[in-house]
Amino acid sequence: TPSPALSVAKDVARALDIPGVWSAGQRTQKERTRSSGLREIDSALGGGWPEGSLIQIATDHPGLGLSLITPLLANLPQSQRRVAIIQPPFIPYAPALCSRGVDLGLVLWLQPARAEDSLWTVEQLARSGLLGGIAYWGESMHSTAERRLQLAASEGDAIAFHFVSRSRNAHSYAAVRLEVFPSADGVDIDVLKCRGGRAGHRLRHRCAD
Repeated sequence: TPSPALSVAKDVARALDIPGVWSAGQRTQKERTRSSGLREIDSALGGGWPEGSLIQIATDHPGLGLSLITPLLANLPQSQRRVAIIQPPFIPYAPALCSRGVDLGLVLWLQPARAEDSLWTVEQLARSGLLGGIAYWGESMHSTAERRLQLAASEGDAIAFHFVSRSRNAHSYAAVRLEVFPSADGVDIDVLKCRGGRAGHRLRHRCAD
């Protein structure tokens, strides 16, 4: 007869087994990734950005870190999957995006009037299955909203990037958490959490943001 402690442990494990949500220590057999187009990112994350996932990019400098995802924004439309830019801190500069290979005809730029509308929009687009990538600039999410967005990205097989101010909160449902800092010749990147890769180290991206 199983001990009461073992039964409780199994109940807790089942309760925490949330589809699409990764827990630290959990090993995945075949992690699907899409190349970031940047060798240092692909190496650190075990092949690239994890498909169907929420990626958190934290920085105290509005707009910093966009160069980390520009190669992906350029490559996704080649498979005819649109990308969305939602509530960026600055007006997207079309000539710069075009020079980096981004097809503007397949890019949606949305600027909802209210923060709650932005979050609802991101979740619906992530779940729709019509978009391959979403870049969203917004405030830190509470745990329920973050979990909903991770599940929506998993259901829609989209990569959802959430650009947010740095926070001391160590808990997150995101599959990958990065902190980005300006450097003399590009940006420095602290890998705080990654699914299937190596966390706890710093990278340097030598392309000016």
